[in-house]
Amino acid sequence: MLGALLGGGAWGGSIAQAMHEVNHRLTIYGTVKDTKGQPVADARVIISATRLGEGATAFTDRTGYYESTLHIHDTDLGEPIDVTTGDDTKRIAAQFNPQDTTTERRMEVDFGPVAAPAPGAGEPGVAQPRQIWIGAGIVVVAIVGAVTLFSRLRAKRPKGGGPSKAKKRRA
Repeated sequence: MLGALLGGGAWGGSIAQAMHEVNHRLTIYGTVKDTKGQPVADARVIISATRLGEGATAFTDRTGYYESTLHIHDTDLGEPIDVTTGDDTKRIAAQFNPQDTTTERRMEVDFGPVAAPAPGAGEPGVAQPRQIWIGAGIVVVAIVGAVTLFSRLRAKRPKGGGPSKAKKRRA
């Protein structure tokens, strides 16, 4: 009913999500799968940060996906958060960059069979924050560009400091 009063589905999910700035929320999301790796629809997922007095409940959609948002502050970095579905509980620590006030703070917690991790990935079965390495890519591109530019400039410069100018002789 509240959603209808506020413009229908424009508010979509959680009103709390719209009420807080990016640096005041942490979204926990993931999938719930059965032992055969099939998505579990309508599974109840309870997210609780007991020490902070924060908690939320979400239900998976038909693809097994869930998402919920906690009200959290910069000072809550590293705080334990329990994510539970059925008899399975995973404890994670709130991970985000407190200096970044523009990027959404999100952490993925999946339930069900664990796929083999990609090389360099975290421990299997342990929730890892998704990290975007755009900054590292920009740095690499900048370094390659600088080296290329330096090489081209150096190649254009004549060897030996260039032709010398004839000096006038005094008679």
